[in-house]
Amino acid sequence: MILILGGVHSGRRAFLESLHLAPESVYELKAEDARAFAVECGKKALEAPLSLTCSRIASFDAVIATEMGLGIIPLEHENRRLREENGRLNIALASLADCVVLMTAGIPTVIKGSLNCLQKKSRYLLVFRHGATEANVEKRYAGAASDLDLCGAGREQLERTKEYLQTFAENCSPAIREKILFPKKIYLSPMKRALQTAQILYPQAEQCLVEDFREMDFGLFENHTADELFSDEKTRATYQAFVDSGAKMKCPPSDKSPGESMDDFLRRTADAFEKLARESSEEVMIVIAHGGTQMSLFSQFSPYSLEEQSGDVSSYYGWQTDCASFRFGIISVTKSR
Repeated sequence: MILILGGVHSGRRAFLESLHLAPESVYELKAEDARAFAVECGKKALEAPLSLTCSRIASFDAVIATEMGLGIIPLEHENRRLREENGRLNIALASLADCVVLMTAGIPTVIKGSLNCLQKKSRYLLVFRHGATEANVEKRYAGAASDLDLCGAGREQLERTKEYLQTFAENCSPAIREKILFPKKIYLSPMKRALQTAQILYPQAEQCLVEDFREMDFGLFENHTADELFSDEKTRATYQAFVDSGAKMKCPPSDKSPGESMDDFLRRTADAFEKLARESSEEVMIVIAHGGTQMSLFSQFSPYSLEEQSGDVSSYYGWQTDCASFRFGIISVTKSR
């Protein structure tokens, strides 16, 4: 994606015409986009790769933005707010862009990347976390050993997600829009909650089951809440060690399952996805699986890293969403980290 910045009448559109891009592959930022990004951020800074607003805008080949803040600071609070929101969105998009061009008096200056990026075709990943189960509602560990049905609340979540997905896709580039709304094939965890989610979201698509997209095996912790594990003398020390390790310690085995470490889980899901991505030519790959699978794939295949904060592996946990939510963005075909 090329981001073209500049003030009013700076020559942005004239420069864009010189690139000979199809009109439908170009997007011009609106005030509503800056507002949507501000709402996503709330009171905290939001890293650009986590923003669905930025991800959908970045689905276009070129984006025209107005660079504000170079003149007199406006007196009106509303105008200052608009300028602030505009600047924050521009910063976020510039961090995702392959190339950023600043227009001044009709003269283009490339301040990031190269115009050659137009020759590269991006690939995208859309990963849904399944709708809620009773275990999710009760905040229990529901991993590979718990093949659960969606609960009523989970099905309601997915109906809302289906409506939101329609709105989201309509604001993406036309080529990407069609692939999000009408995919020929989707890739699924074989667990019931993922299959039932797919039936609600994409009932007409061909379903390709991927065994290694199943959730992490939590072993002894399976089907327990954190409070239960801390209150039971048999599990307290082991669970405390697991928490202290940042969940990297291998989950201890139970009678029903052997348990799994985060490293093993990351490797399992990444190997499966990398094989699919190499074999597929799809511009948008759609996966319906679990929260862990969603975090694993984006933390390993997104070209945009998330900063680690105070010992927390935010490059993994930062990609987490609620049940029935999704992540969308550009990916690398091979693991980026």
